[in-house]
Amino acid sequence: MKKNYTRLPLDQPHPAFKKETAAWMPMLQVRVGHNHRQTPRIAAVVDSGSPYCFFQSNVGEYLGIDVEHGIEHFVGGITKGAPEPVYFHKVQIYVEADWIVNVMAGFCKKLSVAAILGRNGFFDNFCVRFDHSSNPPVLEINRIDNIQ
Repeated sequence: MKKNYTRLPLDQPHPAFKKETAAWMPMLQVRVGHNHRQTPRIAAVVDSGSPYCFFQSNVGEYLGIDVEHGIEHFVGGITKGAPEPVYFHKVQIYVEADWIVNVMAGFCKKLSVAAILGRNGFFDNFCVRFDHSSNPPVLEINRIDNIQ
């Protein structure tokens, strides 16, 4: 599957790139499932720098998950400010209209975006190619057959 990056308007241009009024982000539409419930579609950033898949805590709460009773860990960089607690739970991620993957995802109150698709859970299930040679840039993903 190929998908164009999403154009996100910038509040203020970067001082070094004053002509850029928007940022292009590799994003996919996902739904999150748990115990026979699913969220509406959520825009998720495809982030090869993130070790895990993350969602804002309100996504877990929507699914009826007692978020703070998950496996606790602390993360920084993807949150606003100091490292924040993240609580991991088993969920299903419905990627676009084609695929379902079972993952251990982290839920965090101060996540800087709605959702992040990271290496553990997403990149180990998909072959991902980022192509910045076109305008807009293109994200290509293909499911890996993990049958063993």
